[in-house]
Amino acid sequence: MIKIFGKISYHWQPELSWAIIYWSLSLTPMFIGLALLYERSQISLAIFVMFILFILLMGIGFHRYFRIEENQLYIASANPFASRKIQIKSISKIEVTILFIKIFSTAFPEGKIFYMRKWPKKFFINDLVRNPHFQGEIELTDHMIAQDYFEEYYSDEAKSVR
Repeated sequence: MIKIFGKISYHWQPELSWAIIYWSLSLTPMFIGLALLYERSQISLAIFVMFILFILLMGIGFHRYFRIEENQLYIASANPFASRKIQIKSISKIEVTILFIKIFSTAFPEGKIFYMRKWPKKFFINDLVRNPHFQGEIELTDHMIAQDYFEEYYSDEAKSVR
């Protein structure tokens, strides 16, 4: 969860196998550039191109986030042409697991999976439920298999309020 220019973004990643492949490929130009730098005594254009490619791929990789607007959920992906806005009132159900959330709406009738870390997922779900346009349901599917982090969070919050 990052707040930039007053807008809160909740970052997500693709499936673990795709994330590993993408991040491995995005780190490759940096290592090639470092190898070229080590082999040559001067800095050449190829080294700059490799580092610029590395920075570009890192920027694209971090460009996956949700943003809750007034009545829409903006879903940004690494492909800038595949970003979409869906109406919050069209979301019928959100399944929450330890690793991901699955959003069911008119745009995703069979559901779409978004992998998120624990705290951005928790804050995203809280902010989405507090939105007056949200009329769907939240389902915790495997919250009792491992540690129930929602209960853990609320117990810590209750202790801090007292």
